[in-house]
Amino acid sequence: DWWRARMLGGRTNHWGRISLRFGPDDFRRKSLDGLGDDWPITYEDVKPWYDEVDKLVGIFGSIENLPNDPDGIFHDAPAPRYYEHLVKQTSDKMGVTCIPARLSIITKPHNGRAPCHYCGQCNRGCMTNSNFSSPNVLILPALRTGRLKLVTNAMAREVLTGADGSATGVAYIDKTTGEDREVRARVVVVAASACESARILLNSKSSRHPNGIGNQSGVVGKYLTDTT
Repeated sequence: DWWRARMLGGRTNHWGRISLRFGPDDFRRKSLDGLGDDWPITYEDVKPWYDEVDKLVGIFGSIENLPNDPDGIFHDAPAPRYYEHLVKQTSDKMGVTCIPARLSIITKPHNGRAPCHYCGQCNRGCMTNSNFSSPNVLILPALRTGRLKLVTNAMAREVLTGADGSATGVAYIDKTTGEDREVRARVVVVAASACESARILLNSKSSRHPNGIGNQSGVVGKYLTDTT
């Protein structure tokens, strides 16, 4: 019973901005506990791209050198509030690791965005663009280049494919008129969060993809899990 943010920017409009990297152990759980499968890549393979995201988005945190909680390229974390000092003191006495949260919120000017001045709840939007959302941080600058065409009120139905099985575009419903439309593309990126991405892939059936794109295993849409 999970809600879906069918809007421009999707779930990036409504989240707690918690931005943690997978650690080295997270890529090899089967080797450690015998469950599931190891990833075919390692943390070191992904680290350069984590770094690029940090520099683009802006994340605050602190350098802690914890083995499976990798540090990033951080803005300074905000000063702790009074009750947070008490939590930290108690955690230290109990031997519990307690560090500042790592959030996609900037605490210094960054790529033309103003730093956070702690005026409200981040999951209700941000007038100063100090926290990360796709519309404000990624889409708005792209629109200013004049090289982006944005189609809104478009409910993606399926990825279209050619005779060789490669993606050729997307079929969508115009939500204002109910009409079925198509857009052609050299590259198609499915980035609609877990539930909606699964819906689109399962809908994308053809002779080359009888069970939907990427679903040779039959597990697309199964084993979904919530994340922060």
